[in-house]
Amino acid sequence: RDAQIVFDSVYRIDNENLAIDITIVEGNKYYFRNITWVGNTVYPSAFLSAILGIQKGDVYNKELLETNLQYNPNGFDVSSQYMDNGYLFFNAQPIETFVDHDSIDMEIRIFEGKQARINEVTVKGNLKTNDHVIIRELRTRPGQLFSRSDIIRTTRELANLGYFNAESITPNINPNAAEGTVDIEYEVEETSADQIELSGGWGYGRIIGTIGLSFNNFSLNNFFKKDAWKPIPSGDGQKLALKFQTYGKDYLSWNVSFTEPWLGGKKPNALTVSYYHSIYSNGLPKSDTLRSSFVINGVTVGIGKRLEWPDDFFTFYQGINIQLYNLTNYSTIFYIGDGNGKFNNLSYE
Repeated sequence: RDAQIVFDSVYRIDNENLAIDITIVEGNKYYFRNITWVGNTVYPSAFLSAILGIQKGDVYNKELLETNLQYNPNGFDVSSQYMDNGYLFFNAQPIETFVDHDSIDMEIRIFEGKQARINEVTVKGNLKTNDHVIIRELRTRPGQLFSRSDIIRTTRELANLGYFNAESITPNINPNAAEGTVDIEYEVEETSADQIELSGGWGYGRIIGTIGLSFNNFSLNNFFKKDAWKPIPSGDGQKLALKFQTYGKDYLSWNVSFTEPWLGGKKPNALTVSYYHSIYSNGLPKSDTLRSSFVINGVTVGIGKRLEWPDDFFTFYQGINIQLYNLTNYSTIFYIGDGNGKFNNLSYE
């Protein structure tokens, strides 16, 4: 607490090196003694002391005091208790009231103010993503009590979408103390959310390659609108993925999947539909009687639901998968029959 630098000196040792001498007086080591609360009516002093987490006899630590009083990243601080309950205008001022040798008495003066309700919530900077895609992710709604943790959660949810630069998402808080309201503006910066996968090679006398496209902010609603192809229709937060693989004549596969993350637009129930097709063969043409092949066609339909218990970070997924097999002279897969025929498989995930 009383540590100070009383002397410092910089001097040259030789043409390439400098020396720095610093003399520090550490002073006495101090400890917290009595911590009292003044002005608190919403929460009792014992509760606030438990949140503060500083006991009588603990080593004096100003940084810890400020962190547990104003803002702790884990959300366990005195300020969060008030600001998550609407007290936007809350303020706490720690004052040293008495210093007795190595002991310090603290008085924490609380200004609670009135609870503030959210008036307007707006979004700024979304040039491609439609407003409703962002609004449905917001945890702050007009009429609700102000909550700092809801703003932090909203910022995290917007970053998780992948449509915006996570470092530039800024919640602008505009309070109106006279009316007891607050306006919140989320400022975002669009970034590319699409992905391209390309890989290829040559081995065993054949071309081996993969190409994949993922459009993570797709818009099926604008698919048939010519003006929306810039270069693809986008902005509704849907996902469209295409993938093609080949190992030469022996193997060919492609699949397409589509996901609507908010089926119906009111709840975060995700619908995923996918189709895949693959062919394994010995590389001979279809007209050759010695050709062997194994063809798979499959369709998967799944529903994912965001749960409320134990919290809304959990999701529950269930789906149905239908596979159709078509074998021609391919007895290495199914040992029933002569390796020819059609087989079906239905599974629940």
